[in-house]
Amino acid sequence: MAVLDKVWQVYVGEAWIGTLSPTGSDSEWYYADFAQGDDWGNFAPWFDQAAAAFKAGDDSAWQNWHGQLTAMGLTITADDGESVHNPTLTINGSNAWFVI
Repeated sequence: MAVLDKVWQVYVGEAWIGTLSPTGSDSEWYYADFAQGDDWGNFAPWFDQAAAAFKAGDDSAWQNWHGQLTAMGLTITADDGESVHNPTLTINGSNAWFVI
């Protein structure tokens, strides 16, 4: 199955952050609708800060916030069992974009 044909679950460690439902892609990025999971509230500040830095074009701040998430074990797992550890992932409200 192609990345766009899968539903992806987002985890930080064992915490379920939410679900990515891909909607499209370009040459590098996949775009998805994001639905919050049970543990979203615990990690929302990290994702919010990373998204704000990304939108502001502050690569250093984005890498800092994203680096903290990857250090905690950021993983996306597809409905067919495929897992990607430490994907490049930004979540902004109900929108997400990622590279695997």
